Amino acid sequence: MTDDTREISSAINNTCHAETHPDLYKAVMDLKFDQNERLDVLDYLTEHKAKGLNFLKINDEVRQAAFKHILKTNPGLL
Repeated sequence: MTDDTREISSAINNTCHAETHPDLYKAVMDLKFDQNERLDVLDYLTEHKAKGLNFLKINDEVRQAAFKHILKTNPGLL
């Protein structure tokens, strides 16, 4: 059921225009975490543009901590 919910959510999100910073994908996908976690956080940061922009501004060490924090405070991502 979770997969079905994600597919529906993804379809709804794909109907609107979401412009992201060109470096956001690389900033998230270069982190050494599970690929599914990275994809979930990337989706989250794309949906929350201001948080995504702040994520890009922080250094690598803080970015890793922020990544873990996003996963911890948003258990529905996984």
